[in-house]
Amino acid sequence: MEAIGLDFSRPLALLLLLVLVPATLYLSRTSVALLRPRRRRLSLSLRLILIALLVLALAGLGVARAADKLSVVFLVDRSDSVSATERAAQAAYLQSAISGMKEGDTAGVLAFGADALVDRPPSSDKTPPDLTSKPGPAYTNIADAIRLGLSILPSDSARRMVLLSDGKENLGSAEWAARLAGANGVPVDVVSLPSLSGPEVWLAGLSAPSSVREGEHVSLEVSVSATADTTATLTILMDGAPITTQPVALVRGSNKFVQQLSPAARGFHTYSATVDAPPGSDTRRENNRYSAFSLVLGKPHMLIVEGHDGEASALQAALAPGVQADVVPPSAMPTDLSALAGYDGIILVNVPASSLTKTTMDNLQIVVRDLGKGLVVIGGDESYAAGGYFRTPLEAMLPVDLHLPSKLNIPSVGMVLVIDRSGSMQMAHTGSTGVAKIELAKEAASQAVSQLSDRDYAGVITFDSGADWVVPLQPLGDPANFKSKIGSISSGGGTNIYAGLSPAVEALITSKAKSKHIVLLTDGDSEGGDYDGLLKKMAENDITLSTVAVGVDANTDLMKYLAQRGKGNYYYTEDGNALPQIFAHESHIASRSYLIEHSFEPARTSPSPILEGIGGLPELQGYVGTSPRAGGQIALVSDAGDPILAQWQYGLGRVVAWTSDAKGQWATQWVAWTDFARFWSQALRWATATESGGALQPQITVEGGVAHLTVDATGPDGQYLNNLQTSAVIVTPDNFTSTVSLRQIAAGRYEGSVAATQEGVYLVRVGATGDNLNLSRTLGVVVPYSPEYKGGATDNGLMARLAALTGGRTIDLEDTAAPFAHNLPNVQSTTPLWPLLLLLAILLLPFDIGVRRVSVSRADALEWLAQVRQRLGLAPRPRAISGSVPSPEIVAMFGAKSRVRDRRTPQVEPPSPDHHLQPAAPPRDVPLNRPQPPSVHRNALPPEPDTVEPSAGDDESLATKLRRARERR
Repeated sequence: MEAIGLDFSRPLALLLLLVLVPATLYLSRTSVALLRPRRRRLSLSLRLILIALLVLALAGLGVARAADKLSVVFLVDRSDSVSATERAAQAAYLQSAISGMKEGDTAGVLAFGADALVDRPPSSDKTPPDLTSKPGPAYTNIADAIRLGLSILPSDSARRMVLLSDGKENLGSAEWAARLAGANGVPVDVVSLPSLSGPEVWLAGLSAPSSVREGEHVSLEVSVSATADTTATLTILMDGAPITTQPVALVRGSNKFVQQLSPAARGFHTYSATVDAPPGSDTRRENNRYSAFSLVLGKPHMLIVEGHDGEASALQAALAPGVQADVVPPSAMPTDLSALAGYDGIILVNVPASSLTKTTMDNLQIVVRDLGKGLVVIGGDESYAAGGYFRTPLEAMLPVDLHLPSKLNIPSVGMVLVIDRSGSMQMAHTGSTGVAKIELAKEAASQAVSQLSDRDYAGVITFDSGADWVVPLQPLGDPANFKSKIGSISSGGGTNIYAGLSPAVEALITSKAKSKHIVLLTDGDSEGGDYDGLLKKMAENDITLSTVAVGVDANTDLMKYLAQRGKGNYYYTEDGNALPQIFAHESHIASRSYLIEHSFEPARTSPSPILEGIGGLPELQGYVGTSPRAGGQIALVSDAGDPILAQWQYGLGRVVAWTSDAKGQWATQWVAWTDFARFWSQALRWATATESGGALQPQITVEGGVAHLTVDATGPDGQYLNNLQTSAVIVTPDNFTSTVSLRQIAAGRYEGSVAATQEGVYLVRVGATGDNLNLSRTLGVVVPYSPEYKGGATDNGLMARLAALTGGRTIDLEDTAAPFAHNLPNVQSTTPLWPLLLLLAILLLPFDIGVRRVSVSRADALEWLAQVRQRLGLAPRPRAISGSVPSPEIVAMFGAKSRVRDRRTPQVEPPSPDHHLQPAAPPRDVPLNRPQPPSVHRNALPPEPDTVEPSAGDDESLATKLRRARERR
């Protein structure tokens, strides 16, 4: 039964009554002294009521209720350490406990793992909910569950939380959250569940030196734990490749093994250990792998990617004395982020964008921008704009603009794609995994236009027996719009190559593009046509033609002839999947207008560390046309003022752009130049000079899903470097980048933390700036599997401590009535009344003002009431009676008024003797049969009645005449 009373949230505000009431009584002596006694008493009463209402509102008056109600929230552990059997036991416990709760009680359920999610807020529904939420299963975060449980418990009842868990906490601090619950008067009852049991073998740790010198042996220490004596196979891997495999004997408990490894090459290396136990002696596979990270220090290590074999041989030879260089083709370029980060810098030598995957380019951008690595891009006939760098990460990183200088004022490329849409193109081809050839052709066309600039001209024609423009020759603009039109191509009909080529040639003849190119694709034989006449027109207008024959049904002889006479390339493929690469290559050929070839001597425009100490420069024979870019430093230009050597800071890294080549095509004299090696060594030194050596000594430890970063900064003299602006860029295993600021906690020491719950390799770039200082270091850390998967018994001690900290109980899994035991103090809930009090004060205020300012007599009130009744139709309107005789009182009043008027009438002087005497007018008598109504104004005399002078012989009364006149009207 509820107990109801009044409660004040701010009772001290009631003291205002001791001040305001006497002040009001005192001031009322003068403010309402002129009022009548009854109005004075009414005004004073209203004023005191208003003051009381306002003071009670300020004091927080409310209605307090104390009821025997209970709200319980169940915190259900759904992490991977809880077995399927125990999850079924949790569901049975919830069903039995909730179905037995009393009327008026409520129950809520939330599930937790790495995070906490509400399955059902507190409700009186006795149907247990299905645990459908999916919290992260790789961690146990009891603290998050307790905090969320507190937030959803209602405040108008007794509150309790029931924790069903194995107590295997590995994220957050449950004891801190329990203290918060205890401070809010919410006990946490615990139901301990056993974690996964059975035989288990797991890797408990792997340690490797954080850094070693090149040529030193690496010593690894492996820790393996087991719940019983058994045998297993231990494998050590470096950078994902196994290097040792050996059988080991395990005893119950912890087992230590030390493995000596041969010296590794310079750079970052990931070491991993795996353990394989016989069937029946291991339960989980997630805990059978552990990793570590090590940095091998040595001379600079560069990755050189060459577009074609031999293009980087001269560069590699020039760098050989002081730089270790790995030369690979684009297909062998590492796609793994940590592998790329192991190099000090990357050099691209005439590499087309189509030969690199998007993942590779994205990772290259991350290691330069976020990890501070160096990038050098060397030109050639398949690089920059000619290599399809438009709208790729490569374009974003370059210190030059890929478009040709605007002074040329003409489109560079005009390319028309002529695509067969005959019925046979709808068929799937060998190697195309069931995809129709027309679909592969559309993808190839999209790939081709994506390699062009938005200022270049492009068009698409499809043909069967006839031909149609899918996209007329026009500026490319946004490639997405272009691709959407290409996607609408459908197949059907015969094959007439001439019908498709002819409009393409005519369109290019009228175009002002520097380079005019046609790409023809077909899979069948064709009808005849004047091909020789068409080829003659093409030759006269510098239009080139490449042909692509798909499958054995294509007229290969005609396609070869057209490509040969059209000065283009001929391709034959039985694999439709090769079409996108072929079309992309043709885009590069069409973009040869970006290649500018003639002899010139580069000119210096600004000082650069790359050219320091270098005298005269030899001639070059060509370069790829580009334009200066805002923010980029142009060190060398051509005779036309186009960039040859440019550099800039890109994020944390540096990028150098060389628009000529590094082989014998354009740089023959440079390769033979005595300063060739010095030039490239200084270029690489500038690009990779972001590491600070030993000035920064960072360390990373991972615990409880959090990576703690500590950095010691010292100068060359060993003195601590203080007051630096220090931060760290962290790249997660899924390539997500974040930045954390490091705060100084001691002399020369800075620290910070970041969440690290994802398993894998984290790359960290530490940077510090100060007075004339710009320091940085790159390091890595490996986050192993979650502690959730470690073997070992349940930590029942934690569960008991949580109950003790909050005043809770330890409940058996069979005791389903305990959660809803009404053994907690009743909680008083208060409904605030201040909104009602303020509303009443606002409504009374006009009455208080009216009593003091407005005077209404009893007669006024009666008159107003009578008017209201008349308007409402509750009383008849009075009517005048014709010919009525006035009362004697009225006659007396009119007579008195007439006598007063006569006395006030001025005397008229007598006329002169000469004046003609007129008879005096007879006196005007006041008729008594025509009274006038009295004035509505109080204290005023009745108006003077009108005098009516009847004519002689008129026997009818005035009332009779008026009635007859009204009848006539």
